[in-house]
Amino acid sequence: MGICGPSVLFGAVIAVCFLYPLTRFLMLPLMPDWAPLPGLGAASGPGLSSGALWNTVRLSTEAGLLVIPPGLLAGFLLERRRWRGAGLLSAALWGIFLMPSYLLTMGWQIVVAAPFLAGGAAGHLLYGEAGIVALLTVKGLAFSSVAARAGWHAVGADMDAASRVHVPAAWRRAWLTLRLLLPVSGSIFTIQVVAASQDFGIAATLGAQARMPLVIYAIYQDLSTVPLDFTRAARLSWVLVLLALAALVVQAVLARRSAMAGGGHRHRPGVAPCGRGMTVLAWSLTVGILLAGEVVPLLALAAQAMGDTGSGDALLIDGEGWRGIGLSLRYAFVSAVFAVLLAALILGGRMRAGGSGRVVARMLLWLTSANMAVPGVILGAAYVIAFNGRVLSLYGTPALLILAYTASHLPIAIRFLDAPFAHLHRGLGEAARVHGVSLARRVERIYLPLLFRRLTWAWGMVFVTLFFELPLSEILYPAGSAPLGVKLLSLDDTLHYGAEARLALVAMGICLAVTAAAIILVPRLVVGSGPERMGGAGNARTAPSLEQENA
Repeated sequence: MGICGPSVLFGAVIAVCFLYPLTRFLMLPLMPDWAPLPGLGAASGPGLSSGALWNTVRLSTEAGLLVIPPGLLAGFLLERRRWRGAGLLSAALWGIFLMPSYLLTMGWQIVVAAPFLAGGAAGHLLYGEAGIVALLTVKGLAFSSVAARAGWHAVGADMDAASRVHVPAAWRRAWLTLRLLLPVSGSIFTIQVVAASQDFGIAATLGAQARMPLVIYAIYQDLSTVPLDFTRAARLSWVLVLLALAALVVQAVLARRSAMAGGGHRHRPGVAPCGRGMTVLAWSLTVGILLAGEVVPLLALAAQAMGDTGSGDALLIDGEGWRGIGLSLRYAFVSAVFAVLLAALILGGRMRAGGSGRVVARMLLWLTSANMAVPGVILGAAYVIAFNGRVLSLYGTPALLILAYTASHLPIAIRFLDAPFAHLHRGLGEAARVHGVSLARRVERIYLPLLFRRLTWAWGMVFVTLFFELPLSEILYPAGSAPLGVKLLSLDDTLHYGAEARLALVAMGICLAVTAAAIILVPRLVVGSGPERMGGAGNARTAPSLEQENA
């Protein structure tokens, strides 16, 4: 227990946050008495919606296929080519990742609502299958480019040199490279299928207005419209969970095949300058991503906010809007801190000297990774059932919303911090412990200066995504305390586009200001500028060593 006790403790916390709520909700079709209130366990409708299932599978598959070519191209440009716009392309992909899907949809809705486009072909395309698939594809470019970069890195310099020697024809070398990238393409496809099937923002805005039912929104309707039907929501949830788990298994198999095809030890592939044709293609991709995912939606929001006061909206944000921003700031700030701390503690358990602690930490890592297969709507429904009883009566309180925020974004924090913790040499802590340095002192003098900037970046990423979080907020927010996402969706449903645009733009500015201040200022205030705090080579004569401090 001295070695793995903390990991077991955190394992119990994660079991309460993940295993107990999800098991109780997903087993509801077999155990209807587990419903939160009497009578809510009996299904009032058919078990599954064939239309929603067909739409979800079809649209997710189409988006998964469409995202492969631009994803592979973006990964190739960032990993294997040197050109001036690489930083801009990377920033555009990060912007798409952080842009809430419902705000992306709202921006394009404002564009097609213009007088010269209203009622034309553009409106029919957006409010149809083509528009939903296009927005899902744009939203999935960030994940696909990350997977593609890993695939291009796996095709190392040795493979390139061997293909040039043994395959003289250029088209055959290109065909060989594409065959080596097939496992990566499969991973991109599976990731996009899962992400598209779980995207609540596009389903709740564009899908609902286009009258195209999707499974993720059908689950929400079963939980929010009278009569409530938790059993039917649980049956629909099994579809998304099994689809996501199957995709995770397929991705693991494809990753293994990719590693086997690439060989063992690989040299890093060379970065060559772009030719004229490749440069034109690179800039075309970058400009297209910027326009489709950020520039056009944000400009549409700005134009709507400055020039439209329809439905009696004033140009100023009302008190409810400011209250929603304040609540989202508090909820997102606290939840991001908890998520990063739990991620650091779980990953830190992997660095323990005892094998038991590492095994438990690895099990917790796999558990939180499996939680990525659970959409926010399903997790919110599970929390309604699990924390609405006599023992853990948290439903309707801010504590439950913060707990759900933390649980849903803990896997993201772990994945972001996995590489920095893996690069920490275990000998740093062991040497300090041999010399009698306490755990608190080791954290302060060794681990914190090395990891604090990465911890701050992880906090900023989680904070931004939680600030505009929608599905969990819709299901779990306390009465009279609607967060920002709920307020924005309410304005979108009532067609108050001007008020929604103004509130969204102000909230974006506040969110970016808080995040930038935390990322830039906090590391300097806590760990200093670097060498002075760490006692680097320049201060070797004045900085005391660990042995001197121990003495």
